[in-house]
Amino acid sequence: MDDGNGSGDVEKPADKVAHEQSEAREELGYVPEVRGVAAAEEDVDRTSSKVLGWMAIEGEVSESGAAAGSCDAVDPDFTTYYAVNHPWSVYDVQRGSFAAAMAKLRTELPKNGWNITRDGKANTEAGNPEITAVHPKTHHTLSVEWREKRSGDLKEIILVDVDSGCYRAPKGTDLPGG
Repeated sequence: MDDGNGSGDVEKPADKVAHEQSEAREELGYVPEVRGVAAAEEDVDRTSSKVLGWMAIEGEVSESGAAAGSCDAVDPDFTTYYAVNHPWSVYDVQRGSFAAAMAKLRTELPKNGWNITRDGKANTEAGNPEITAVHPKTHHTLSVEWREKRSGDLKEIILVDVDSGCYRAPKGTDLPGG
């Protein structure tokens, strides 16, 4: 197969992988780990469980699990690289618990290797409190927003979004875009 550089050279599969990894490193700042989708989803689910534990909050928790999707930065077609997303929420909690949960995250995240990159009011009309953090070793990101001000009769809720960094699917993995 002609490598498309005009030289007539044939690109070997290993060369193609090395080139893709080099491009991924350039775009992401790291080389995505080769990891099976199920293992990556389980890891993000575990991270979500830890975050809930750190919040020390009791209430109704939405029933969603982590799911793989495209790693838009390097593979928007979802053929080789992927990321895992786990959005969930906590609601029907006693009023004071929401503020305490956010305060606990401010303490627990740094203790557990996370860097808080944003801690303030959301850039919205309501200006609800939000925390954004990244784990430099795993490349996971976390976004937490306490929607204390909501329109109408909507109750307060904490929205959580845990995202993995990008992974490279093992050879032979059938991603939806592939």
